[in-house]
Amino acid sequence: MGTTQGGVLNRGSTPFTAVRRLLPLAVLLAVLLAVPSAGAAAQSARAGVATRSPLWYEVTVGGSGMRLTCDFCQPARDVGPSFTAAVGAYAGDRLRIGLEGGLWTYGNEEVREHLQQLGLVAHLTPTPGKPIFLIGGFGWSGYRAGEFKYDAPRVTVGAGWQIPAFGKFVVGNTVTLDAAAFATLRSDEVAVLNNVGLSVVRAAVRVARR
Repeated sequence: MGTTQGGVLNRGSTPFTAVRRLLPLAVLLAVLLAVPSAGAAAQSARAGVATRSPLWYEVTVGGSGMRLTCDFCQPARDVGPSFTAAVGAYAGDRLRIGLEGGLWTYGNEEVREHLQQLGLVAHLTPTPGKPIFLIGGFGWSGYRAGEFKYDAPRVTVGAGWQIPAFGKFVVGNTVTLDAAAFATLRSDEVAVLNNVGLSVVRAAVRVARR
């Protein structure tokens, strides 16, 4: 584990409290983003250009290495399975924006660690028609391990590639880095360490519908 002690999962904690606070804002932003994308699709149709679906969605499955950063934290990353899902709208021919949620877990003989994430994600294709795209985003990360808990805002950077699979579906891979900093690690609501960072390196297989 990334901390100095093990423990039994604190079933009294509420890891999804921050998710419930962020969800209304994220949904509102996704709806607002869909409005200009619908207008762009209508213009393309009038110009005789083939249009895509106004919405896109994707799932990724892979592995992630997570670590906490502090004076007493172990330097090694805990590697475990991860899953993300996202849905959103197009904000142009090269940019798509959406709401993304993710899960990660790792366990040993002492304790099982969990990480939940929710936030906005954007995919930018630098060169239209090419398979490479850049990934960026921001949101919330919630870490739980026994009696320890950590909640913090985070940023995401990365890249991916995709190729057509069947119909409107594409497949590919993504590599991303999630980073949070300057938050407090708590144990049973008592502050244990301040200025703690959290980072996650994730490599995954991606299936998406354009």
